[in-house]
Parts: sequence; C-alpha cells; structure tokens
Amino acid sequence: MIVDHDLHVHTIFSDCCCDADSIPEHILPRAAEAGLRTIGFADHMWDSSVPGASAWYRPQNFDHIRRVRRLMPPDTAGVRVLFGCETEYCGDGKVGISPEVAEELDFVLIPVSHFHMSGFVRPRAIDQPADVAALLVARFNEVMGLGLATGIAHPFLPLGFKQATDEIVALIPDGQLTDCFGRAAERRVSIEITTSFFPGLNGGEPPGFHDETFLRLLTLARGAGCLFHFASDTHTLEGVGTVRKLEPYAQALGITPDHVLPLARPH
Repeated sequence: MIVDHDLHVHTIFSDCCCDADSIPEHILPRAAEAGLRTIGFADHMWDSSVPGASAWYRPQNFDHIRRVRRLMPPDTAGVRVLFGCETEYCGDGKVGISPEVAEELDFVLIPVSHFHMSGFVRPRAIDQPADVAALLVARFNEVMGLGLATGIAHPFLPLGFKQATDEIVALIPDGQLTDCFGRAAERRVSIEITTSFFPGLNGGEPPGFHDETFLRLLTLARGAGCLFHFASDTHTLEGVGTVRKLEPYAQALGITPDHVLPLARPH
C-alpha cells in the first residue's frame, strides 16, 4: 500500500502552527518530493455563524482559513490540493461549522477527542480513564448523527491523557468500537490513520502508549467496512511527507487502495 495523500495538513492559518514556512509555496514542492499526489489543508476553524466559540477558536473563522487560497502558487508541483478544515465538536450537538460553510469546503474533519481543551470540549469533571473512554464513544456516535463530517480526525486518541492512552482505549470493548465503526461505514465517514497513533514512529513507545493500541482499533475499523484517509496532522513544514511512514502499518492492517476515501484517491 502506497500512501500518496495527506488529508490533514495545517498552515500558518492555524494558530497552533508556529512555522512561518508552513504555506502552500513551500508545502507543495516538499509534498511532491515525498511522492504525495494529494494534500488536504485542514486548518482549525470555527464558523462565525455558530455561537459558542472559545477565545482561541473565535479568530479562526471561515474567512480567516480561506485566506490560504490566496497563497496558492501558480505551479502546485503536480500535487492536487483540497481545501478543508478541522473544526470542533463539544458535545450536546455543539459543532463549530454550519451546513452552509461545510458546503463551501472540499472536506470537513471533526475530532471527537480534543480533551486537552478542558472546560470547552471535555467537561472538567471527566478525568478518570473509564469516564474518558465512555465520553470518547458517546462523542463519536453523536458526530455520526450530525451529517457534517467527511472524516474523523485522530478518532479515540485522548489528547491530554497521553500516558493513559493504552488504558483508556482498552476500556472500550471490541463490540462498542465495532458498533461505532459500523455507523461510520454506513455513513461513509472516513476514519483517519494518523502518525499520532503510532509513537513508535517518533522515537519510541512511552509508558502507557504503544503502537498496538491503535493497530487493534484500526483492525476493528477495517473489519467494520470503514473507509480511511491518511494524515500527518503536521503543523510544521518539516512534517510534510512523514505520512509515508504509515505504509508499513497500512500493510500490516491489510488496507488497500479500495479502502481509501474516494476523495483522497488519485484522480
């Protein structure tokens, strides 16, 4: 399996990107050199027409992130470019994008696990592994009901609880995960395979977080008939192309081009 796309790349229009070189002019040639045929820009975005943005999200509205289009070079180095976003889901139906803005984008990634955003995405009272695991499942199923997501960004990766990742994901039974992924398969919502799932790619597996955790999860997703897309979730120019490191994992999981989200397939 050749990974020839990255559907989750941030630019300078994401406030958590501190790399001034993360602009299309530099990203696209680097992507081409790495053998990527499609890049999806997925900057953080909260639609101004939707109330409830955090102070951090509020400036990152649709007008802000679509400025990336103005920086597109005349020559994309043969790389197909998709313009999307990574928005936010906070529970109780509160999502940072309207159907109207979603229609303006090529794709919409919705994470269900930005639990480092305490008091905004994750209720502060939820801080024990069993409760975090239950919230991951509930949020995934709620997003499936919104009808807005093209794909789920880093599903079931509990950000803010790195050292308890293995424990939290292990607390979700196979049956619950299969039910979740079955809903995604029915709705053709893509499951993201991200470099963040595999700490072995980044210098070694720390205590509490091992590659096997997400190999198990993705095996269940494949068995449920899910579509997938690959992602680096990079916030730096240096990270462009690192998505290719996922190829051995895709091979181990038995993922073929037929399992890839049609949007991300070569055209």
